[in-house]
Amino acid sequence: MKDTETKLTCFRLRAQGKSLATIADTVGVRRQTVANWLKEHEEEVENLKAIELDALHEACGMTAQARIEHLSSRLEKITAELEKRDFSDVKTAKLMELELKTRAELAKEFATPLIRSEEELRVAKAASMTLGDAGYPEMSHAGDTTLLLEIEENGNGRKRSRNAD
Repeated sequence: MKDTETKLTCFRLRAQGKSLATIADTVGVRRQTVANWLKEHEEEVENLKAIELDALHEACGMTAQARIEHLSSRLEKITAELEKRDFSDVKTAKLMELELKTRAELAKEFATPLIRSEEELRVAKAASMTLGDAGYPEMSHAGDTTLLLEIEENGNGRKRSRNAD
């Protein structure tokens, strides 16, 4: 059996988006072995992916807060310009399209990957082994984002994003 460092290398390479074939060639094991390890340690690999993505965002100088502020500023300008328009202009349609795209980008920013502690990983892994996907009908595959609507006491709802486990 391969040592822990070999497995960790597999997990890191997968978190960086490398294919099974590339990982297998790099560490010197069969692709099926790599696939088995990745399946066995799915939550840990997802955690590493989130850490890699966070490091990439930081390296590019675009933290989540900076992206949200930038998109919010753009959305305010677009909305202000739309309010001036009478909607009979063809260019207004393009501006509305830009508004929708900006809103969609802004919504993605609230769906950032969740970095979980080792204890949370153990609990998630135990729950998935006992309950399976049927235990979480509102969620889809790992890494997907689910929009949830929280109903507040006054009857109003607010949307929030949650990553599927």
